[in-house]
Amino acid sequence: MLKMLLATFFLCNFALAEAPKKDLTSAEGNLMKAEALRLWQKRDVQESLEESLSKFEQALAADPENIELLTYLARGYFTLAELHLDNKDLKMKNFEKAIEYGERGMATNPEFKKRAKDDIKGAIEKLSDREVPITFWTAASRGKWSKLNGVMSSLKYKDQIITMIKKVESLRPNFYYGAVPRYWGGFYAVAPRIAGGDMKKSKQNFKKAMEMSPEYLGTKVLYAELYCVEEDDKKEFKKQLMEVIAAPNGPVEITPENILEKRKAEKLLNKIDDIF
Repeated sequence: MLKMLLATFFLCNFALAEAPKKDLTSAEGNLMKAEALRLWQKRDVQESLEESLSKFEQALAADPENIELLTYLARGYFTLAELHLDNKDLKMKNFEKAIEYGERGMATNPEFKKRAKDDIKGAIEKLSDREVPITFWTAASRGKWSKLNGVMSSLKYKDQIITMIKKVESLRPNFYYGAVPRYWGGFYAVAPRIAGGDMKKSKQNFKKAMEMSPEYLGTKVLYAELYCVEEDDKKEFKKQLMEVIAAPNGPVEITPENILEKRKAEKLLNKIDDIF
């Protein structure tokens, strides 16, 4: 009798454990999205960002092709990897998640989806203004991941990333606080000369991004981190980062990013004698 009771107990618990999760209704998905957006406002706090991403993922289960949710996830995992994490493996893992959601978002464009497998560059050309944000965050994530993974990955994905950034530039050149010239500034600074590297073009693009959106502090941080280090300009490196730390947090929509960029600036300044 005892054996039968124990067997029944374990079978019931196994059945509960294996039961498929119930799909969220549209209303439940909307509630989850609202909670995700509330947490998103505090994305300068790692725990809040991670919880926000979890809620966005749950909301996505109720609407798997929702490009708004997919864009938040691509941008969010990029932010987590780039501005919160230090461990290389964790950074790469989260950039991979950003890329995964980004590619899913681009594939909500039927023409892109139809061509992507056989002709990725041709598929990118079919993207529209609707897909601009998710295209940019996917390209940025792929670029960061490739750099961490080594020169062969950078070379493998270089043309694809450049095609994506050029598409964003053609559709929305003023996207996200000078994102396009900021990207080119970084690209020209880190790319070998044989692959298009050009320090003069790097500086021109960084300056253009700063003029377009001086309130976005990430441009100055990237300029210091990439251009000033490559040019061995310790004085300008310090000047730019000190200006970032002293700057106001900016408009509410980018306050969390600016707070994180200020933290990054402090870390870089603390390592100035190791960098130069």
